Amino acid sequence: MGKSMSKRDTIITTAIALFNQKSYNGIGVDKIIAESNVAKMTFYKYFPSKEKLIESCLYKRNSDIQAAILERINTNDLPLVQLRSLFDWYIDWIHTEDFNGCLFKKATMEVVQVYPSLKNPINEYREWIYQLVFSILIDFYVEDPAALTTLFLNIIDGIIIDGTIDKSLVNPEKTWSYIKKIIELEKTEERIAV
Repeated sequence: MGKSMSKRDTIITTAIALFNQKSYNGIGVDKIIAESNVAKMTFYKYFPSKEKLIESCLYKRNSDIQAAILERINTNDLPLVQLRSLFDWYIDWIHTEDFNGCLFKKATMEVVQVYPSLKNPINEYREWIYQLVFSILIDFYVEDPAALTTLFLNIIDGIIIDGTIDKSLVNPEKTWSYIKKIIELEKTEERIAV
């Protein structure tokens, strides 16, 4: 039998689930304490403020996303397969039963003005995903991999927003076909000649 979670990890896991279900503002510390089944003193030992709790949740979410995406894309070395695997990871996530939007976007919209330290884990996630997509697109020998990376991530952001509103708005095959066309249009002349 596996080792049980530490009280700190239990609080973070519970808080992530609650923030995902509702919102950062809609879930109070008392609710998290009750759902985590820990003493108030234990909660405050690990998290002196709601800001520190949300920050820890976002760092944990970032770590989980990175591990899941890398596990998915590292099964193949072909750039197009890797990019498609990355795209499919987001599509699959949107279609999970408990998908209620992105915790990073929620934090940006709801609480980052009140809790400025949250910019750190949000920016770390954004920088990591940007670098990952950029490193894949470099292998396509496209004219402007930076611009294409931004465009790809904007498409992913749009899909996440659509999926939050209504999952039926997400059309993965059509969207992927457009992404492939854009990549083909951006390939440099040298690469096409090869």
